[in-house]
Parts: sequence; structure tokens; C-alpha cells
Amino acid sequence: MTLLENFWILREKDDETYYRLKDNEARLKPFLEEKLGYRMHINPYLIKLDKIPGEAETWMGIESFKTPMDYCFLLLLLSFLEDKGLEEQFVLSDITEYIQSMYPEQDTIDWTIFQHRRSLVRTLGFARDMGIMKINDGDEGEFSRTQDAEVLYESTGISRYFLRPFTRDITEMNGIDEILGSEWVDMDEERGIIRRHRVYRRLVLSPAVYSAGNDDQDFYYIRNYRNTIQRDIEEYMGAWLHVHRNTALVMVNESYGRGDRFPAHNNLSDIALQLSTVLRRQVDEGKRTPGADGSIVMTQVEFRGLLQDCHREFSHGWYKSYREMNMEKLMDEVKEYMMRWKMLGEDQRLKTIKILPLAVKFSGEFPKGYREGDKKR
Repeated sequence: MTLLENFWILREKDDETYYRLKDNEARLKPFLEEKLGYRMHINPYLIKLDKIPGEAETWMGIESFKTPMDYCFLLLLLSFLEDKGLEEQFVLSDITEYIQSMYPEQDTIDWTIFQHRRSLVRTLGFARDMGIMKINDGDEGEFSRTQDAEVLYESTGISRYFLRPFTRDITEMNGIDEILGSEWVDMDEERGIIRRHRVYRRLVLSPAVYSAGNDDQDFYYIRNYRNTIQRDIEEYMGAWLHVHRNTALVMVNESYGRGDRFPAHNNLSDIALQLSTVLRRQVDEGKRTPGADGSIVMTQVEFRGLLQDCHREFSHGWYKSYREMNMEKLMDEVKEYMMRWKMLGEDQRLKTIKILPLAVKFSGEFPKGYREGDKKR
């Protein structure tokens, strides 16, 4: 569903999708409001869902952001833009002065420091990509090189719709769980509305939902209402619900939407599939045995060996950058990618890797006879 895949739909950028969704508001509302607990906001500029997740996950951050400072700058930028009207102009130095004066820790921001300037450039780039401001003149990339760079911006007037409204002061909330649960503060868990919203959100926003054991009421709900959930998922998303012993996931058609997918057309996706192939073979041969929850725990050294086995068997078809990559760097990239897709977990304290059930539900190999020279790279 377009609304689930995109932060918002801007009429200025995609009026065809904007009007299509607006015309289908009545049909979409039952699923969005009753099952997901989401509000569909429509105004002359955009259409947006306040997509609150069922649970927080690492991939839900802003991908281009690298440090907490990036997020602080974004919030201050939104505050700066709050009183800027449509097409109102301002310059980069207005932003830097505002951020420096309003940053929570006084005298922390120093624009002579390269990392601070780079952080702001990332934030400004994200704001432009989201459509909340435009460049009229100049290049903000110059700010990375010198603090004297100047850029002329224009407000699009939609920054005020970026953040979702909260029922109470967010500064009074303690931690992610309280923020996620703030909308349900006056609701009774036993009525089932909270659980229904949370389960549907987890299914449509997460790569997989894993059972936490026999007492996992969310997973019990999925099993008990799987036919109803499947009808909803199929009707409104054109997708299919798969429920296994300890895993539930939504599978979409290959041509569905434009969002992130697995498997995807990139080498890391290939490597993850091939790693799963090697692992499944080891399970079939009795060399590894999944636990009661379907996961396989191994040491970092064992995971390195598994990746080396995968490298020996399949690297002839990898891009040169991955084929010749240092093994430690390759491990880091593969782990990060698989964790994003809930195929892998890592315990830094015990230095162990946990291969999650989703990883062994897929496998992939190159066609027989495929070699390095078969495709241009």
C-alpha cells in the first residue's frame, strides 16, 4: 500500500497518486482506522498516515542520519520553519544562528567543527528530499567545506505536518515504550483493540513477527484470527499472510509498490540468500540443529566460517567490491543487512550470533554454470 510505504504523498510532486488516494478514502478507512489504528490526514497539500509502529526496530531510523545530533538538528529545523509561510525565503545563516542559540546544551555547537557542519548538511538534505523546503540559490554542500557558505532557501509551508500530534507533553515520557503507548493510555488492553492495532502494525511494518513462546498473546492472536487477517492483507495490500510455527510474515507480489524489498536486486541480498542456502544444507546434514524457537545460535568465529564457506562457493558471481572485501568488513555489512531484515540477532556481551527463523525460510543460488564472466560488472 502506497500510504504505508511512503512518509507522505505530496500533491505537488505526485498529484495522480494524491487524488487516487483521496477518492478511495472511504474504502481505505475501515482497514486503516479499525485494524491499524491509523488516521488518514488529507489536506490541500498532502496525504499522510501517522504510522506508529507496533514495536520499535533498528531500521526505523532515518537512513541518511549518522548521529543523534542529526535528529536534534532536524527538530530544531522544524521549529525554525514553524512560523515560515508558503514560499517565504530565508538563508542558511538564519538556520545556523537559530540552531546554535536553541540547541539544548549551550555552547555545544561550533560551526568551525567539520562533524557539526556535516551533520547539518545531512539534515538539510533530508528536509529537501522530504519536500519541506527548497533551494533557490547556492549549494549547501559548500557548508561542509567552509562555514562561510551561504544558501537561499524557500519554505514549502508543510513542515508543520511532519510530526504527529501527541496526547501529552513528550518531554514527560520515559523511553520508547511510553511514547509508542501514549495513544492507548486511556484504553483497556483487555478489550482487544490495543492488541489488534499492535499486531496489524507489526505484521505490515516488520519483516517478520516471531513468537516469544507459549504465552505470547500477540502471536496467539495471529494464529486465532489468521483468516480474518489474511482477508484484510489480501484486499488492501494485495499480499499474503504466512504463519509458521514460530514466525508470521506478510509476503508481497514482486511488482508491488516501490519500497524496500527482500530479496532485492543487490549483492547483499544475494549473499544473504546464499548464506541461508549453506546454512540450510548444514541443518539437513545434521551439522546444526535449530532450537525450540527455530533459531540457530553460533559464535562469531562460527559465523565467520559460515560466511567463508559461502564466499568459496558463490563469490565468483559477486561484485568485485564484495568478492575482494576484507572478511571482517564483509561480516559487518552482512550482519547489518540481515539484522535490518530480522534474519539475525547479535549478543555483543556473549559474542554470539543468533540466526533467526526467517533466514532459513529462504535460499538462493546462481544458475548452474554461472561464472564471473557471464555478466558485465
